[in-house]
Amino acid sequence: MKWFRWKIILFIVLTGFVLWAQEEVRMDLQVNLLLKILKYDRNISQRGTEGLKLGVLYNPDNKKSLRAKQDFEKKFNSLDDKSIKDIQILLIPIKGFGELSKSIKSYGINLLYIAPGFDNEISKIIDICSTNKILTMTGVPAYTDNGIAVGLGIKNGKPEIIINTTVSKSIGADFSSNILKLARVIK
Repeated sequence: MKWFRWKIILFIVLTGFVLWAQEEVRMDLQVNLLLKILKYDRNISQRGTEGLKLGVLYNPDNKKSLRAKQDFEKKFNSLDDKSIKDIQILLIPIKGFGELSKSIKSYGINLLYIAPGFDNEISKIIDICSTNKILTMTGVPAYTDNGIAVGLGIKNGKPEIIINTTVSKSIGADFSSNILKLARVIK
């Protein structure tokens, strides 16, 4: 009887792990969807007057974060068109939270993709990006719930767009109703 209980507990734990592992959208879809979402920001041209500088913040000590950065770069670099509304996008990897402020100043980052691995620093990242009016994006749904402007998750086995309208408006983004109709909106 005890062995049967342990089998049930193990099944529940493993099922939960499989579902947890599938919470994130595949990276090829993340890159394509995030770039399409940005096209719906009516103020993207103002953000990119000197080009769009997309930082990819990753934690080099976290395997999942490092893999996400590598996959993001690979997919982005394979795109034929690396622009939004005829504004070129420059991809800039940022190695860890400690380099974020310096990279913002050095490169003029105005968009930031946040890879997994920043659960303990997410509020500090949000503060820095808010102060610098940087449009933040992620494939970690919990980060969007905590204050990232644009995120992607999985709902009913399909990608879900998540837009935090309070955050996005505060940093100068203005997403059209066409994209907001398709998204889970956080206010």
